[in-house]
Amino acid sequence: MKKWFSIFKSELSLILEDKSILLTILLAPFLYAFFIGSIYSEKEVSEIPVAVVDLDHSNLSRKVTQLIHTSEKISVEGHYSSLSDAMFSFNDLKTQGIVILPKNFQNNTMNLEGSHVELILNNTKFLTSNEINKSIQEVILTVAGGVRMQYFISNKIPVELAKQQAQPIMPVVKSIYNSTNNYGDYLLPVLLILILQQTLIIGFGQSVVHEFNHGVLLSLDKLNFFDFVQVLTAKSFYYILLYLAYFFVFYKLIFPHFSLSFNGSIFLHLFLAILFISAVILYTSLFASFFKTTIGWTEILAFSTYPLFLVSGYSWPIDAMPIGLQIFANILPSTPYFSIFNSLAKEGADLHHIMNGFVHLLILNLVGYFFLYIRFLFIKKRAFPLKLDQST
Repeated sequence: MKKWFSIFKSELSLILEDKSILLTILLAPFLYAFFIGSIYSEKEVSEIPVAVVDLDHSNLSRKVTQLIHTSEKISVEGHYSSLSDAMFSFNDLKTQGIVILPKNFQNNTMNLEGSHVELILNNTKFLTSNEINKSIQEVILTVAGGVRMQYFISNKIPVELAKQQAQPIMPVVKSIYNSTNNYGDYLLPVLLILILQQTLIIGFGQSVVHEFNHGVLLSLDKLNFFDFVQVLTAKSFYYILLYLAYFFVFYKLIFPHFSLSFNGSIFLHLFLAILFISAVILYTSLFASFFKTTIGWTEILAFSTYPLFLVSGYSWPIDAMPIGLQIFANILPSTPYFSIFNSLAKEGADLHHIMNGFVHLLILNLVGYFFLYIRFLFIKKRAFPLKLDQST
Protein backbone atom coordinates (compact mmCIF):
# COMPACT_ATOMS: atom_id res chain seq x y z
CA MET A 1 0.00 0.00 0.00
CA LYS A 2 2.93 2.32 0.74
CA LYS A 3 4.22 1.71 -2.75
CA TRP A 4 0.81 2.58 -4.19
CA PHE A 5 0.74 5.90 -2.33
CA SER A 6 4.32 6.54 -3.33
CA ILE A 7 3.43 6.14 -7.00
CA PHE A 8 0.31 8.26 -6.51
CA LYS A 9 2.37 11.09 -4.97
CA SER A 10 5.00 10.86 -7.69
CA GLU A 11 2.22 11.15 -10.28
CA LEU A 12 1.02 14.40 -8.69
CA SER A 13 4.60 15.66 -8.72
CA LEU A 14 4.94 14.75 -12.40
CA ILE A 15 1.72 16.59 -13.27
CA LEU A 16 2.87 19.72 -11.45
CA GLU A 17 6.34 19.60 -12.99
CA ASP A 18 5.35 18.72 -16.56
CA LYS A 19 3.68 21.82 -18.01
CA SER A 20 2.40 19.88 -21.01
CA ILE A 21 0.41 17.44 -18.84
CA LEU A 22 -0.62 20.23 -16.48
CA LEU A 23 -2.04 22.41 -19.26
CA THR A 24 -3.68 19.46 -21.01
CA ILE A 25 -5.66 18.10 -18.07
CA LEU A 26 -6.27 21.24 -15.99
CA LEU A 27 -6.62 24.11 -18.45
CA ALA A 28 -7.56 22.60 -21.80
CA PRO A 29 -10.93 21.04 -20.78
CA PHE A 30 -12.45 24.36 -19.69
CA LEU A 31 -10.68 26.42 -22.34
CA TYR A 32 -11.90 24.24 -25.20
CA ALA A 33 -15.34 23.79 -23.65
CA PHE A 34 -16.01 27.52 -23.66
CA PHE A 35 -14.24 28.04 -26.98
CA ILE A 36 -16.20 25.32 -28.80
CA GLY A 37 -19.36 26.20 -26.90
CA SER A 38 -19.14 29.87 -27.89
CA ILE A 39 -19.22 28.84 -31.55
CA TYR A 40 -22.64 27.27 -30.95
CA SER A 41 -23.84 29.72 -28.31
CA GLU A 42 -26.24 31.14 -30.88
CA LYS A 43 -27.47 27.76 -31.99
CA GLU A 44 -30.37 29.22 -33.96
CA VAL A 45 -29.47 31.54 -36.81
CA SER A 46 -31.84 34.04 -38.43
CA GLU A 47 -31.81 36.93 -40.88
CA ILE A 48 -29.15 35.20 -42.98
CA PRO A 49 -28.36 37.55 -45.89
CA VAL A 50 -28.88 36.18 -49.40
CA ALA A 51 -28.93 37.71 -52.87
CA VAL A 52 -31.49 37.04 -55.61
CA VAL A 53 -30.57 37.09 -59.27
CA ASP A 54 -33.84 37.59 -61.16
CA LEU A 55 -33.33 36.80 -64.83
CA ASP A 56 -37.07 36.60 -65.52
CA HIS A 57 -38.41 39.89 -64.07
CA SER A 58 -41.92 38.43 -63.93
CA ASN A 59 -44.71 38.67 -61.37
CA LEU A 60 -43.99 35.14 -60.17
CA SER A 61 -40.25 35.72 -59.79
CA ARG A 62 -40.95 38.85 -57.76
CA LYS A 63 -43.43 36.89 -55.63
CA VAL A 64 -40.82 34.22 -54.97
CA THR A 65 -38.31 36.91 -53.97
CA GLN A 66 -40.86 38.37 -51.57
CA LEU A 67 -41.55 34.97 -50.01
CA ILE A 68 -37.83 34.37 -49.57
CA HIS A 69 -37.44 37.73 -47.86
CA THR A 70 -40.32 37.07 -45.47
CA SER A 71 -39.16 33.58 -44.52
CA GLU A 72 -38.12 33.06 -40.90
CA LYS A 73 -34.43 32.30 -41.31
CA ILE A 74 -33.19 34.33 -44.30
CA SER A 75 -33.40 37.87 -45.63
CA VAL A 76 -32.90 39.17 -49.17
CA GLU A 77 -30.14 41.77 -49.02
CA GLY A 78 -29.73 42.40 -52.74
CA HIS A 79 -31.58 42.09 -56.06
CA TYR A 80 -29.48 41.64 -59.17
CA SER A 81 -30.02 41.18 -62.89
CA SER A 82 -26.78 39.28 -63.50
CA LEU A 83 -24.83 36.65 -61.61
CA SER A 84 -21.53 38.54 -61.94
CA ASP A 85 -22.95 41.49 -59.96
CA ALA A 86 -24.25 39.20 -57.22
CA MET A 87 -20.88 37.46 -56.91
CA PHE A 88 -19.26 40.67 -55.70
CA SER A 89 -21.37 40.75 -52.52
CA PHE A 90 -21.05 36.97 -52.16
CA ASN A 91 -17.25 37.01 -52.38
CA ASP A 92 -17.12 39.90 -49.91
CA LEU A 93 -19.22 37.74 -47.50
CA LYS A 94 -21.98 40.35 -47.45
CA THR A 95 -24.34 37.56 -48.50
CA GLN A 96 -24.17 33.87 -47.64
CA GLY A 97 -26.09 32.56 -50.65
CA ILE A 98 -27.32 33.42 -54.14
CA VAL A 99 -30.70 32.33 -55.55
CA ILE A 100 -30.86 32.36 -59.35
CA LEU A 101 -34.35 32.53 -60.92
CA PRO A 102 -33.90 31.65 -64.63
CA LYS A 103 -35.44 33.20 -67.71
CA ASN A 104 -38.95 32.00 -68.56
CA PHE A 105 -39.34 31.04 -64.91
CA GLN A 106 -42.99 32.13 -64.80
CA ASN A 107 -43.99 30.64 -68.17
CA ASN A 108 -42.38 27.28 -67.52
CA THR A 109 -43.76 27.10 -63.99
CA MET A 110 -47.31 28.09 -64.95
CA ASN A 111 -47.28 25.57 -67.81
CA LEU A 112 -46.14 22.88 -65.36
CA GLU A 113 -42.98 22.36 -67.41
CA GLY A 114 -40.73 23.04 -64.41
CA SER A 115 -37.88 25.50 -63.94
CA HIS A 116 -34.34 24.97 -62.76
CA VAL A 117 -33.71 27.28 -59.79
CA GLU A 118 -30.01 27.41 -58.89
CA LEU A 119 -28.62 28.04 -55.41
CA ILE A 120 -25.04 29.04 -54.60
CA LEU A 121 -24.06 28.59 -50.94
CA ASN A 122 -21.16 29.54 -48.70
CA ASN A 123 -20.51 26.15 -47.13
CA THR A 124 -17.79 27.36 -44.78
CA LYS A 125 -20.60 27.87 -42.26
CA PHE A 126 -22.65 24.70 -42.38
CA LEU A 127 -25.31 25.97 -39.99
CA THR A 128 -26.18 28.99 -42.15
CA SER A 129 -25.88 27.11 -45.45
CA ASN A 130 -28.20 24.39 -44.15
CA GLU A 131 -30.83 26.94 -43.08
CA ILE A 132 -30.64 28.74 -46.45
CA ASN A 133 -31.06 25.48 -48.31
CA LYS A 134 -34.08 24.43 -46.24
CA SER A 135 -35.75 27.85 -46.48
CA ILE A 136 -35.35 28.09 -50.27
CA GLN A 137 -36.71 24.57 -50.70
CA GLU A 138 -39.75 25.41 -48.59
CA VAL A 139 -40.46 28.54 -50.64
CA ILE A 140 -40.08 26.76 -53.98
CA LEU A 141 -42.24 23.83 -52.87
CA THR A 142 -44.91 26.23 -51.61
CA VAL A 143 -44.94 28.14 -54.92
CA ALA A 144 -44.98 24.94 -56.95
CA GLY A 145 -47.87 23.58 -54.89
CA GLY A 146 -49.82 26.81 -55.35
CA VAL A 147 -49.29 26.78 -59.12
CA ARG A 148 -50.43 23.17 -59.41
CA MET A 149 -53.48 23.93 -57.30
CA GLN A 150 -54.47 26.88 -59.51
CA TYR A 151 -53.99 24.71 -62.58
CA PHE A 152 -56.34 22.04 -61.22
CA ILE A 153 -58.92 24.62 -60.17
CA SER A 154 -58.84 26.14 -63.69
CA ASN A 155 -59.71 22.67 -64.99
CA LYS A 156 -62.92 22.64 -62.91
CA ILE A 157 -61.54 20.44 -60.14
CA PRO A 158 -63.05 21.20 -56.69
CA VAL A 159 -60.82 23.18 -54.35
CA GLU A 160 -60.37 20.43 -51.73
CA LEU A 161 -59.54 17.84 -54.36
CA ALA A 162 -57.20 20.32 -56.05
CA LYS A 163 -55.33 20.75 -52.76
CA GLN A 164 -54.91 17.00 -52.41
CA GLN A 165 -53.70 16.59 -55.99
CA ALA A 166 -51.36 19.58 -55.76
CA GLN A 167 -49.69 18.24 -52.63
CA PRO A 168 -50.69 14.59 -52.21
CA ILE A 169 -48.08 14.06 -49.48
CA MET A 170 -47.81 16.70 -46.77
CA PRO A 171 -44.65 16.37 -44.68
CA VAL A 172 -45.19 16.73 -40.92
CA VAL A 173 -42.00 17.27 -38.90
CA LYS A 174 -42.24 16.97 -35.13
CA SER A 175 -39.03 17.36 -33.14
CA ILE A 176 -39.12 14.97 -30.18
CA TYR A 177 -35.66 15.00 -28.60
CA ASN A 178 -34.34 18.14 -30.32
CA SER A 179 -37.08 20.66 -29.68
CA THR A 180 -35.27 23.51 -31.43
CA ASN A 181 -34.54 21.26 -34.42
CA ASN A 182 -31.05 22.64 -34.92
CA TYR A 183 -27.68 21.00 -35.33
CA GLY A 184 -26.04 22.93 -32.49
CA ASP A 185 -28.19 21.33 -29.78
CA TYR A 186 -27.50 17.92 -31.30
CA LEU A 187 -23.75 18.29 -31.77
CA LEU A 188 -22.49 20.40 -28.86
CA PRO A 189 -23.16 17.95 -25.96
CA VAL A 190 -21.05 15.24 -27.58
CA LEU A 191 -18.33 17.73 -28.53
CA LEU A 192 -18.04 18.68 -24.86
CA ILE A 193 -17.63 15.00 -23.90
CA LEU A 194 -15.15 14.57 -26.75
CA ILE A 195 -13.05 17.38 -25.25
CA LEU A 196 -12.86 15.48 -21.96
CA GLN A 197 -11.99 12.25 -23.74
CA GLN A 198 -9.19 13.73 -25.84
CA THR A 199 -7.58 15.73 -23.04
CA LEU A 200 -7.63 12.60 -20.88
CA ILE A 201 -6.07 10.49 -23.64
CA ILE A 202 -3.32 13.01 -24.38
CA GLY A 203 -2.54 13.91 -20.76
CA PHE A 204 -2.60 10.40 -19.29
CA GLY A 205 -0.81 9.00 -22.35
CA GLN A 206 2.05 11.42 -21.81
CA SER A 207 2.30 10.20 -18.22
CA VAL A 208 2.36 6.52 -19.30
CA VAL A 209 5.07 7.14 -21.92
CA HIS A 210 7.09 9.02 -19.30
CA GLU A 211 6.66 6.08 -16.89
CA PHE A 212 7.99 3.56 -19.41
CA ASN A 213 11.03 5.75 -20.10
CA HIS A 214 11.86 7.20 -16.67
CA GLY A 215 9.67 5.64 -13.95
CA VAL A 216 9.00 2.35 -12.24
CA LEU A 217 7.98 0.65 -15.51
CA LEU A 218 11.48 1.20 -16.86
CA SER A 219 12.43 -2.02 -15.03
CA LEU A 220 9.39 -3.95 -16.19
CA ASP A 221 11.16 -7.30 -16.13
CA LYS A 222 11.24 -7.14 -12.32
CA LEU A 223 7.47 -6.72 -12.05
CA ASN A 224 4.62 -9.21 -12.29
CA PHE A 225 1.30 -8.27 -13.83
CA PHE A 226 -0.17 -7.42 -10.43
CA ASP A 227 2.67 -4.93 -9.85
CA PHE A 228 2.11 -3.56 -13.35
CA VAL A 229 -1.61 -3.02 -12.71
CA GLN A 230 -0.81 -1.50 -9.32
CA VAL A 231 1.43 1.08 -10.98
CA LEU A 232 -1.19 1.97 -13.59
CA THR A 233 -3.94 2.07 -10.95
CA ALA A 234 -1.96 4.46 -8.77
CA LYS A 235 -1.15 6.63 -11.77
CA SER A 236 -4.73 6.65 -13.08
CA PHE A 237 -6.52 7.18 -9.76
CA TYR A 238 -5.96 10.93 -9.81
CA TYR A 239 -7.19 11.13 -13.41
CA ILE A 240 -10.34 9.15 -12.61
CA LEU A 241 -11.21 11.49 -9.73
CA LEU A 242 -10.34 14.61 -11.72
CA TYR A 243 -12.32 13.66 -14.82
CA LEU A 244 -15.27 12.40 -12.82
CA ALA A 245 -15.34 15.86 -11.27
CA TYR A 246 -15.12 17.35 -14.77
CA PHE A 247 -18.12 15.32 -15.91
CA PHE A 248 -20.09 16.53 -12.89
CA VAL A 249 -19.15 20.18 -13.51
CA PHE A 250 -19.90 19.90 -17.23
CA TYR A 251 -23.29 18.34 -16.58
CA LYS A 252 -24.30 20.74 -13.80
CA LEU A 253 -22.75 24.03 -14.95
CA ILE A 254 -21.55 24.04 -18.56
CA PHE A 255 -24.55 22.24 -20.06
CA PRO A 256 -27.03 24.67 -18.44
CA HIS A 257 -24.79 27.60 -19.45
CA PHE A 258 -25.25 26.66 -23.11
CA SER A 259 -28.94 25.75 -22.60
CA LEU A 260 -28.35 22.09 -23.41
CA SER A 261 -30.87 19.49 -22.33
CA PHE A 262 -29.74 17.10 -19.59
CA ASN A 263 -32.15 14.47 -18.31
CA GLY A 264 -31.74 11.23 -16.43
CA SER A 265 -30.24 10.44 -13.04
CA ILE A 266 -26.97 12.28 -12.36
CA PHE A 267 -25.76 9.26 -10.37
CA LEU A 268 -26.37 6.96 -13.34
CA HIS A 269 -24.58 9.45 -15.60
CA LEU A 270 -21.55 9.53 -13.29
CA PHE A 271 -21.52 5.74 -12.84
CA LEU A 272 -21.41 5.27 -16.60
CA ALA A 273 -18.82 8.04 -16.85
CA ILE A 274 -16.56 6.01 -14.52
CA LEU A 275 -16.85 3.02 -16.86
CA PHE A 276 -16.11 5.27 -19.82
CA ILE A 277 -13.09 6.91 -18.13
CA SER A 278 -11.74 3.48 -17.08
CA ALA A 279 -12.02 2.14 -20.62
CA VAL A 280 -10.30 5.21 -22.05
CA ILE A 281 -7.46 4.88 -19.52
CA LEU A 282 -7.01 1.17 -20.28
CA TYR A 283 -6.75 1.66 -24.04
CA THR A 284 -4.59 4.75 -23.56
CA SER A 285 -2.18 2.69 -21.44
CA LEU A 286 -2.13 -0.02 -24.09
CA PHE A 287 -1.40 2.23 -27.06
CA ALA A 288 0.93 4.58 -25.17
CA SER A 289 3.20 1.60 -24.48
CA PHE A 290 4.15 1.60 -28.19
CA PHE A 291 5.54 5.16 -28.07
CA LYS A 292 9.06 6.18 -27.14
CA THR A 293 8.55 9.93 -26.60
CA THR A 294 5.78 12.07 -25.16
CA ILE A 295 6.15 14.46 -28.11
CA GLY A 296 5.45 11.66 -30.56
CA TRP A 297 2.38 10.61 -28.57
CA THR A 298 1.04 14.16 -28.45
CA GLU A 299 1.66 14.79 -32.15
CA ILE A 300 -0.22 11.67 -33.20
CA LEU A 301 -3.14 11.99 -30.77
CA ALA A 302 -3.61 15.70 -31.42
CA PHE A 303 -4.87 14.80 -34.90
CA SER A 304 -7.10 11.94 -33.76
CA THR A 305 -10.03 13.99 -32.42
CA TYR A 306 -12.00 14.48 -35.62
CA PRO A 307 -11.44 10.93 -37.01
CA LEU A 308 -12.46 9.37 -33.68
CA PHE A 309 -15.60 11.49 -33.61
CA LEU A 310 -16.57 10.58 -37.18
CA VAL A 311 -16.03 6.85 -36.60
CA SER A 312 -17.98 6.85 -33.31
CA GLY A 313 -21.29 6.62 -35.18
CA TYR A 314 -22.72 9.87 -33.83
CA SER A 315 -22.57 11.84 -37.06
CA TRP A 316 -22.75 8.88 -39.45
CA PRO A 317 -24.42 5.47 -38.95
CA ILE A 318 -21.94 2.73 -38.16
CA ASP A 319 -23.94 0.25 -40.27
CA ALA A 320 -23.24 2.40 -43.35
CA MET A 321 -19.46 2.22 -42.84
CA PRO A 322 -17.10 -0.38 -44.37
CA ILE A 323 -16.71 -3.56 -42.31
CA GLY A 324 -13.23 -2.63 -41.15
CA LEU A 325 -14.39 0.73 -39.83
CA GLN A 326 -17.38 -0.92 -38.14
CA ILE A 327 -15.05 -3.22 -36.21
CA PHE A 328 -12.81 -0.29 -35.29
CA ALA A 329 -15.79 1.82 -34.21
CA ASN A 330 -17.07 -0.88 -31.88
CA ILE A 331 -13.77 -1.10 -29.98
CA LEU A 332 -13.84 2.63 -29.23
CA PRO A 333 -15.24 3.48 -25.76
CA SER A 334 -16.84 6.61 -27.23
CA THR A 335 -19.11 4.58 -29.51
CA PRO A 336 -21.31 3.02 -26.77
CA TYR A 337 -20.92 6.01 -24.44
CA PHE A 338 -22.16 8.59 -26.95
CA SER A 339 -25.20 6.41 -27.59
CA ILE A 340 -25.79 5.93 -23.85
CA PHE A 341 -25.41 9.61 -23.12
CA ASN A 342 -27.81 10.56 -25.90
CA SER A 343 -30.45 8.18 -24.55
CA LEU A 344 -30.04 9.39 -20.98
CA ALA A 345 -29.61 13.14 -21.47
CA LYS A 346 -32.10 13.71 -24.27
CA GLU A 347 -34.60 10.88 -23.97
CA GLY A 348 -34.55 10.43 -20.19
CA ALA A 349 -33.86 6.70 -20.45
CA ASP A 350 -33.28 4.38 -17.51
CA LEU A 351 -30.60 1.72 -17.08
CA HIS A 352 -32.71 -1.06 -18.59
CA HIS A 353 -33.17 1.04 -21.74
CA ILE A 354 -29.41 1.32 -22.28
CA MET A 355 -28.41 -2.18 -21.21
CA ASN A 356 -26.75 -2.96 -24.55
CA GLY A 357 -24.48 0.07 -24.30
CA PHE A 358 -23.78 -0.66 -20.64
CA VAL A 359 -22.72 -4.24 -21.43
CA HIS A 360 -20.67 -2.94 -24.37
CA LEU A 361 -18.70 -0.67 -22.02
CA LEU A 362 -18.15 -3.51 -19.54
CA ILE A 363 -16.87 -5.78 -22.30
CA LEU A 364 -14.52 -3.06 -23.54
CA ASN A 365 -13.06 -2.76 -20.03
CA LEU A 366 -12.52 -6.52 -19.79
CA VAL A 367 -11.02 -6.71 -23.28
CA GLY A 368 -8.78 -3.77 -22.42
CA TYR A 369 -7.41 -5.60 -19.37
CA PHE A 370 -6.85 -8.75 -21.46
CA PHE A 371 -4.88 -6.98 -24.19
CA LEU A 372 -2.96 -4.98 -21.59
CA TYR A 373 -1.92 -8.28 -20.03
CA ILE A 374 -0.79 -9.61 -23.42
CA ARG A 375 1.14 -6.41 -24.04
CA PHE A 376 2.76 -6.69 -20.59
CA LEU A 377 3.97 -10.25 -21.31
CA PHE A 378 5.35 -9.17 -24.68
CA ILE A 379 7.27 -6.19 -23.27
CA LYS A 380 8.60 -8.24 -20.36
CA LYS A 381 9.73 -11.04 -22.65
CA ARG A 382 11.50 -8.54 -24.86
CA ALA A 383 13.10 -6.68 -21.96
CA PHE A 384 14.29 -9.71 -19.95
CA PRO A 385 16.94 -10.96 -22.42
CA LEU A 386 18.29 -7.41 -22.62
CA LYS A 387 18.81 -7.41 -18.85
CA LEU A 388 20.54 -10.79 -19.08
CA ASP A 389 22.91 -9.49 -21.75
CA GLN A 390 23.74 -6.47 -19.61
CA SER A 391 24.50 -8.64 -16.57
CA THR A 392 26.87 -10.87 -18.53
